[in-house]
Amino acid sequence: MTKKVTDSQVAGIKAYAESKNKETIDKVNKAIDKLKRKGKPINFESVGKEAGVSRATLYNNDQLKERILSLRAISKSGNVENVVEIKKDKMHLKDEKIASLRERVKKLEEDKKKLILQLVDYEEIKSENDRLRKRLAKS
Repeated sequence: MTKKVTDSQVAGIKAYAESKNKETIDKVNKAIDKLKRKGKPINFESVGKEAGVSRATLYNNDQLKERILSLRAISKSGNVENVVEIKKDKMHLKDEKIASLRERVKKLEEDKKKLILQLVDYEEIKSENDRLRKRLAKS
């Protein structure tokens, strides 16, 4: 016999999950603050150990992941301006890549048109060749 889960049970489960998530975020934020005060490096391993959570938990929570990545980048670069420059450089590289890919798509479309024209010419030549063979066979 199977039991049905009621809406109130689902709501209770969701509320519990949300409270656990909030609790985890609070623990991680406190751990990050503690590491910063001590001058220790901010990375997934150190934050996870300090907060008592797994690295997977940190990676799976977008809010925590983004905070740790930002703090790690700042601590490695020494200041926020370098992080901004790095992000601008990455965006510029992405823009260049997109432009390059668009240009490649355009060239491939042109090549496709040329191949279609060659195929049409080939079919016409083949047809002409068949017609001439038949004519030769008759004579």
